[in-house]
Amino acid sequence: MNRARLGFIAAVASGLAAGGCASGGGGGGGATGGEFEGYAPSDNTHTRTAQFALLQAGAAEDGGEARYREALAAATTSIGQEADNPLGYMLAGQAQIGLDDYVAADSLFDKALDLYPAYAEDIRIERERAWVETFNAAIPPIDAGELEEGIRMLEKAEMIFGRQYPEALINLGMTYNMAGRTDDAIDAFGAALDIMRNPPHEDLDSARVAGWAEREWSVAFNRAQLLGQAERYDEALAEYETYLSDRPDDAVALTNMAALLVQSGMQDSAQAIYGLLESADLELRELMNVGTGLYTSEEFEQAADAFRRIAEISPDSRDAVLNLGLSLLEAEAWDELLAVGERLVEIDPFNPYSYRLHGQALVRTGAEQEAVTVLERGEDLEFHLDHPQLVPRSGGGGTVTFQFINKSLDRGTTVDVRVHFLGDDGAKIGHVDVRVTASEADVVEEHPADLTSSEGVTGYYLEVLNR
Repeated sequence: MNRARLGFIAAVASGLAAGGCASGGGGGGGATGGEFEGYAPSDNTHTRTAQFALLQAGAAEDGGEARYREALAAATTSIGQEADNPLGYMLAGQAQIGLDDYVAADSLFDKALDLYPAYAEDIRIERERAWVETFNAAIPPIDAGELEEGIRMLEKAEMIFGRQYPEALINLGMTYNMAGRTDDAIDAFGAALDIMRNPPHEDLDSARVAGWAEREWSVAFNRAQLLGQAERYDEALAEYETYLSDRPDDAVALTNMAALLVQSGMQDSAQAIYGLLESADLELRELMNVGTGLYTSEEFEQAADAFRRIAEISPDSRDAVLNLGLSLLEAEAWDELLAVGERLVEIDPFNPYSYRLHGQALVRTGAEQEAVTVLERGEDLEFHLDHPQLVPRSGGGGTVTFQFINKSLDRGTTVDVRVHFLGDDGAKIGHVDVRVTASEADVVEEHPADLTSSEGVTGYYLEVLNR
């Protein structure tokens, strides 16, 4: 079965600048006289040197590394001479932020806070400022495809100001997934949902919290999808149930949940969902998911109904016609398969499986001699266009990748393949031409065709222009 692959709904955020970023001073924040808890911060020659160096570092055009090192050295000297003075640790932490050592900064800030609890707000500001700067710094490498660098930056942000805001965790989930780190992505999305559902601060901006609520559904959907891919079925079903409690009519989530129920052995529950969806007004992509789930459940007649609906709307969709044919084959509906097999040969003529499916229908309907002719045509193909796969993008457009296998062409022969992309109504929305140069016989070569479009892609077919 060629299953439609659904991309994530949410996109990697860009350009976010979190609110509440005040500038933190070296010695302020708490009481400097009267009653206080812990050890009071106090200036000395070394802390003044560190504070001045930090000011210079912030204004330096070259990033200020030398000044941050000077500030760190002075603050470290202060710590060595006055181990109970929290100001030295505070300044050393600020210097380590500038030097990109967030592990050291985290420990230094913790020590400063232990010595002087009244530093709580100052340290929160320092941590939040570092989080915002590092979060935004992660966006360009992610957009450029430098996933490991983006992950490193986002992990740093969470190290210095962890589990306070969901944005970095959401982007981490996205980026982990792109890097193939499914379990890490699941954990990141889960942590983001914990924050979105239970905001950790009472004084958070109400508009920001409202924005989290609007994004929560996409994060929950993404996490449920990944849990299903990881075969953590109980967790995935629980996440889908939570998601569907607010969006009970989401056909994609319902079909995904039904597929998970099938995989978990709960066929009756899955059938109840598919039965509900069969009569619904579904889009082509949702119908493809329903049909695929029914086929997996071995409900072949119902699967054929779903794929038939797609083929009626999008008669040129190679996957819809193929999946309809496969369902009819399993259902032993030979008369209808005869017409579908013939249609498949028309729209996918360089795929040997098209001829096998049509030939099977001919044999089963008593046309053995015609079946031999059809099967021989499939065997005599000069080349195969095999295993095409559509990967649509959620924002529009997509990629079709196909395999080219030379069977009898001379090496170096060129074949021009046009990939037609079909939209939600079955109409053509564009095409991409791919020139293939034949190599040695039976060598499998993959060729992608990528279409940029604002329209959603739900189907495709391949056309050979010069044979």
